[in-house]
Amino acid sequence: MNIVIVGQGAIGLLWYHRLINNSSNRVSLLCSARIISQPTETFFTSIENQTTRQPLISANNAALATADIILFCLKSYHISSALAPIFKQVSAKAVIVFCHNGMGAIENLAKLSQPCYALLTTHGSKIISPLHAQHTGLGHNDLGLISGKPPLIQEQIIKTLATALPSLTLSNNIKAKQWLKLAINCVINPITALDDVNNGQLLNNNYAVLIDQVLKEIIAVAACEGIRFGYNELKLQVLAVARKTAKNCSSMRSDILQQRPTEIDYINGYIVSLAKKNGLCVPTNARLVQRVKNITL
Repeated sequence: MNIVIVGQGAIGLLWYHRLINNSSNRVSLLCSARIISQPTETFFTSIENQTTRQPLISANNAALATADIILFCLKSYHISSALAPIFKQVSAKAVIVFCHNGMGAIENLAKLSQPCYALLTTHGSKIISPLHAQHTGLGHNDLGLISGKPPLIQEQIIKTLATALPSLTLSNNIKAKQWLKLAINCVINPITALDDVNNGQLLNNNYAVLIDQVLKEIIAVAACEGIRFGYNELKLQVLAVARKTAKNCSSMRSDILQQRPTEIDYINGYIVSLAKKNGLCVPTNARLVQRVKNITL
């Protein structure tokens, strides 16, 4: 398949290297305009700690015009600005896949005529240096249609992505999975970022009350959107992720440590905006949003 990956972050490079290893794929990478001098190669350290290099195949207008899949692996706040300059070059037959944290990033975009999917991943990846990513943890991918009709090549897309980075499930209820991931991120990301701790620290009892408050507010807001969470089950799932990723640095904590913008507006901020829309009060989530913004000003 002809695949264009937009974004040279940790997840974008993970997909680039895994997809390009299959010689039947034509894979190119559309890097940020912030890169002044175009590199000629990329590096990838596998889960087995083996480092390889690959030529950097840069996406051009021809690649965009003939792409079967355009995979956006960006921070939520970059999606709109990345899509705008390439929109007219993208074929109407292309399938657009969004792989990012949080929610709300694509809801304000003009409705795309192309089929659009959400791709949720629990694989771990981090940047070692510019254009060098390391696969840090095995996980699972969920793919689900969020707009448009399923394309004729849907099965081929599933096979291609699942072969590159196992495992993958096609979900008929991707919205529920997006909300579950959002709830997990609403707990792990801001708390670890604010206290500068690894994910596993959230298992300590001193965080129990705060976690409870965050989750109860999320459950109330989610119900307004037709998503039903059981409190005990949701809490167990959040703590299970914290336990499984105990030694990991959350993405928001990493952003703050690297003095980058955070995705707080698309995580807890999304809960706050929906709460306001539905006449609900979510003081704990609102406080987390403000505290994160205070330290990133």
